[in-house]
Amino acid sequence: MARSRSRRRPGRPAAASDARVRREPRRPRTGGAAWWRGPRGLLAGLGGLLGLGLLVAAAIWFNQPPRPDANAVRAAIQDKRTGAEVTFTGTVVSDPTNDGGHERMLVTDQLGDTLELDYNVTLGRVVPVHRGEQLLVHGQLYVDPGQAGVHCLHAQTSRGCPQPGWIQYRGTTYE
Repeated sequence: MARSRSRRRPGRPAAASDARVRREPRRPRTGGAAWWRGPRGLLAGLGGLLGLGLLVAAAIWFNQPPRPDANAVRAAIQDKRTGAEVTFTGTVVSDPTNDGGHERMLVTDQLGDTLELDYNVTLGRVVPVHRGEQLLVHGQLYVDPGQAGVHCLHAQTSRGCPQPGWIQYRGTTYE
């Protein structure tokens, strides 16, 4: 009688019985509601929530309006940086005038710099502002000899205005 070789691998102890343990077959998962039951599903779900949270935070961060900065306005005027985007709070020096489709008004910022605002009334509503009232302004700076000003104060900009501007007055935004 020939001896058959054991099918054991070398280095492994022999099992108590050579009979294989039968496992119950897995039942198929039904429905899509149980995706999170395993560790991979849980990690995928947490990763998805984290990614969604980061997208929401980025949207909030990048959609914040610019903050007023009188020092940046002064530096841009002194450096004659025509085209710089500026945001500042100003006090109206004189009542606005209408001139060729533009509402023009003089304002002083917090540091005392006087700027002319050129607001295109064909692209937006007239700002009902009077002397001594406060405005929040965002637009593009221009520096002419003897006069600095801000234009591109509307949402519908021309090709020369890369970003939309606005004026906020008494809680209303004029674009």
